[in-house]
Amino acid sequence: MVNASLNWASINGLLLFLWGLLATPAGISQVIFYSESINKNEDRSEAFVFKLVYKVLQILGRFLGSLLVGGILFFQGWRLDPILQIGMFLMVLMYIMESANSVLNDYMKWRRNRKK
Repeated sequence: MVNASLNWASINGLLLFLWGLLATPAGISQVIFYSESINKNEDRSEAFVFKLVYKVLQILGRFLGSLLVGGILFFQGWRLDPILQIGMFLMVLMYIMESANSVLNDYMKWRRNRKK
């Protein structure tokens, strides 16, 4: 049996789910440009490779975490007390605001690299 209702937690779940779907392509494009610069022998330093691995793990975490937590909130959020729903709303809002800077930077780098 699936029980879902439209409340703050369900709306947060939908926002988080959609944010995970929107943030992933920008991150993937940035990883592609990082890996292309490695293939062109521009920079093969250890720090650059660690940065690439960190970026891949960050994208996977953002994608899988957002989808998983968003789905849980959407389907099970009706069980939360109103205070917890507001707390989840604030936490999701802060997560989106914090990761928006990274996503926008990835998008701007993608556009700048695409023009070259």
